[in-house]
Amino acid sequence: MFPCPFILSAAFLLDILAGEPPNRYHPVCLIGRCARRMETLARQRWGGTFHAGMAAALATCVSAWSGCVALFLPFSLLSSPWASWIPSVLVIYICMAPRSLAEHARNVENALRSGNEEEARRSVSMIVGRDTERLDVYGIARAAIESVAENLTDGVFSTLFWATAGSLAGGSFGAASAALTHRVFNTLDAMWGKKNDRYRHFGTFAARTDDALNFIPARLILPCISLASLFVKETSARRAFTTGWTFRRAHASPNSAWSEAAFAGALGLSIGGPVSYKGIPADYPWIGAGRTEATVKDLSLAIRLMWMTAAAGTAIFSLILFFIPRF
Repeated sequence: MFPCPFILSAAFLLDILAGEPPNRYHPVCLIGRCARRMETLARQRWGGTFHAGMAAALATCVSAWSGCVALFLPFSLLSSPWASWIPSVLVIYICMAPRSLAEHARNVENALRSGNEEEARRSVSMIVGRDTERLDVYGIARAAIESVAENLTDGVFSTLFWATAGSLAGGSFGAASAALTHRVFNTLDAMWGKKNDRYRHFGTFAARTDDALNFIPARLILPCISLASLFVKETSARRAFTTGWTFRRAHASPNSAWSEAAFAGALGLSIGGPVSYKGIPADYPWIGAGRTEATVKDLSLAIRLMWMTAAAGTAIFSLILFFIPRF
């Protein structure tokens, strides 16, 4: 069967309409619980070694694939050739989260607009890992913008990319399993990708695999953000591209700076800079060449730019699925 060009649009629309499932039933939360169980078993056998982490990560991934197979089985019994695209749409939908990202950022925006700095700090602490207790209003807005930009790659664009690649390679099940694989390793990186004594070796495989899976999408998102900026007033497409390229390496992560720098350029900001984690200072470089005083208006524009980039990415990858099989 040819790849279906409508699965990405359907999954994107479903996320807009339905949002995130409740945490208790959210498949990503189920992945997290499975990962914790696999970590316990792997540590009992091999301790906190690299090979233990690799075994736990692969076992978690296999478990997720098994769940994907179980979801597809009932639809495979239906006579319609399009039936298999239904579970594919559902899996892609649970792997991408633009509405959730926007809602969390909007909570920060609303608190800033109302002048409630404590609520703004509490809201931004839900989406960033840094210490937020001493952030001023500019720091709160910058942190939220950084989170929107970074998670646009991890939580939306990479899902679209891998669903497209999987669809081209293996149809409906390929799209679902490829998107799910990325989501598994993105979740494992968040859980295990910490540079502390417990996870320094155990989490290396998950973290490096997540970097590899985001490598191409992180670079493709730069022209997409620039394109999206053409449709968001008061942002600059030219600055998004030039700043994104200039500061593409200004982050410890090999992938994060591409989208963060593009957002900084589009908004005329400098983001990043020195922060602290659990009281320990981290002297990160500034990303961008604009002003550091990010405002609530900048955050609002960042949310709009995120939505436009997500929509543009969905349209572009859908066109790829439409045209490539016909050559």
